[in-house]
Amino acid sequence: MPLPKKEKPRLAVSARELVAFNIRRLRTQRGWQQELLSYEAGLHRTMVGHLEHSRRNVTVDTLEAIAGALQVELHELLLPIEQQ
Repeated sequence: MPLPKKEKPRLAVSARELVAFNIRRLRTQRGWQQELLSYEAGLHRTMVGHLEHSRRNVTVDTLEAIAGALQVELHELLLPIEQQ
């Protein structure tokens, strides 16, 4: 007998929104434009814009590139907004 479809558990703030908030926060703290972050991370500028506006899912490789460019630990891109 197949199991019934279960709703996906949701967080109060989605991981995509956390990543967007933290990328934008860390980038602006450094006084960087999206173009500079994209250059430092080896990404296209539109990708950074899409991520900062929660329009795209992000891969672990992309998160790693952004964290490296911002010189932060990867987990800092997922910190809850309240801890800022």
